[in-house]
Amino acid sequence: MNGNVREGRGQGRGRDDGGRPPQGTNGLAVAAGELGVNALLGSVFLIGGLLGLVGLGLGVAALHRARRTGAGRLRATAGVLTSLLAIAVSVLVAALALWYAHRTQGCFRLDHVHPGPPRPGYGSPSS
Repeated sequence: MNGNVREGRGQGRGRDDGGRPPQGTNGLAVAAGELGVNALLGSVFLIGGLLGLVGLGLGVAALHRARRTGAGRLRATAGVLTSLLAIAVSVLVAALALWYAHRTQGCFRLDHVHPGPPRPGYGSPSS
């Protein structure tokens, strides 16, 4: 072997574990955390509620895996909490949008037009 490169270091090192993450990480917890944060950012646009549901499911699955392996418990908990918060914000935004639409629906009725006062020269019989 070349004297400049020691065994186990350098370019010759490959992964023989099939591409899986190291034992100390929980991929579900990472996904739940990322989805939870993105859902929280998108909850104002109501898409965050859907992302939050997916993040919540992944977070619960990550918590079950963390109970077995001990890895990723904190990140899974953060994913569950941010997903729940994103769902709550999305529900609040939807409720406020419905309330505002109900409150202002009289302004946008096209079938109920209030005629203004008659203008001189228009609609009056000619003499």
